[in-house]
Amino acid sequence: MSSSDAEVACCASQDDAPLLRRVVAPSRSQWEWITSICCALSYACTYFWRYPAFVLPPDVLDVPVRGGFTLRSCISFAFIGGFAAAKLPAAHFASSRLFFRHRRTLLLSLITSSMLIEGAGLAAPHPAAKVGAVFASAFLSSFLWGCMLTYLEGRVTTERHVALATLCLIYAGNASRGALVSSSSSSSGGSS
Repeated sequence: MSSSDAEVACCASQDDAPLLRRVVAPSRSQWEWITSICCALSYACTYFWRYPAFVLPPDVLDVPVRGGFTLRSCISFAFIGGFAAAKLPAAHFASSRLFFRHRRTLLLSLITSSMLIEGAGLAAPHPAAKVGAVFASAFLSSFLWGCMLTYLEGRVTTERHVALATLCLIYAGNASRGALVSSSSSSSGGSS
């Protein structure tokens, strides 16, 4: 190391030291808003991996699965059935001690696993795997809203956080459907 490098390193460390002392961590209120925004946006993103199953190409969706049902109808039943089957377990889970002790970790795990299961399942070649993946993903997704509200509750600004999450929920539902309609019409040639 040359003497000029040593001088630069010495000066840099002296110049950086006061900056390190001046770094201010976000306040509790700022962390609450950061958490709220992350929860709202991550929940909004769930719509963008739930709905693509319904706009797969006709050569995929119209494949017979069993008993005269096509993949399209089986995916619809799996989607509704997954959400319906999860309601009571989700309520029990969201009010459990386990969830209260590990809320952030479990919420992130639910979001991530729901996304990965559906994504991997829809890429599977067998129709039963696609249907099973949609059911499992919908089952896990059914936990998300209640768990997110449980995570956000008990704060001074809970109503504002829930309002933000609801705004993202409303926007994401419509935006995901719009994006899917746009992508399916452009993939079919876009002729009107």
